[in-house]
Amino acid sequence: MPSDTLKSFRRNAVHVRQALEFSRRETGRLEMEGGFLQDDVRLERYKRLSIPVRRALNPGDKASFAQALTELQTLRPGEVEAVARTWERVRADIDSPVVLGGSKVARRQILAQWLDSAAFYDRLDRDRAYEKLIDDYGLAAEGIGAELTEAVAQVIVDLDAVAADALGEPVILPPPPKTPKPPPDPERKWWQRLLG
Repeated sequence: MPSDTLKSFRRNAVHVRQALEFSRRETGRLEMEGGFLQDDVRLERYKRLSIPVRRALNPGDKASFAQALTELQTLRPGEVEAVARTWERVRADIDSPVVLGGSKVARRQILAQWLDSAAFYDRLDRDRAYEKLIDDYGLAAEGIGAELTEAVAQVIVDLDAVAADALGEPVILPPPPKTPKPPPDPERKWWQRLLG
């Protein structure tokens, strides 16, 4: 019987799928900044994607990709095999080093900083995590972070299809039902309820 982990993973994967579609559909206006062409809304697009991807990459989160993969390898070993192989390739890419600024840096470190800076990006933010990422590694870090984020997101979406089958649910979940309005307060007088 599938656990709450798969259900949590699926609810998070809905956000990954929506953000991936939005990211691929919406492109920003190109503008020149610091001698480089920049997409003026790139961080805003990746903010939507980075939040659920961060959750999925956190092994302690109920929406963890690793936990869902482990459970599905028990429930549906044949169906999840291709996703597991793809994940191994993506993980090998994440674990590989890259030379930036004259020294080797783990792509995992760049991905973690990229996800944090995108997830918590605020144009008025005083912390300036994005600017620190660029100062530390240069503009190449943005490209590496964005590429790895999309690769992880695609694997999440692929695993979500297997999870949907295991749970007997449609791949694209319908929106949750709206929460009904609370009943009127019996202590309020009828004329107070009428006036709002």
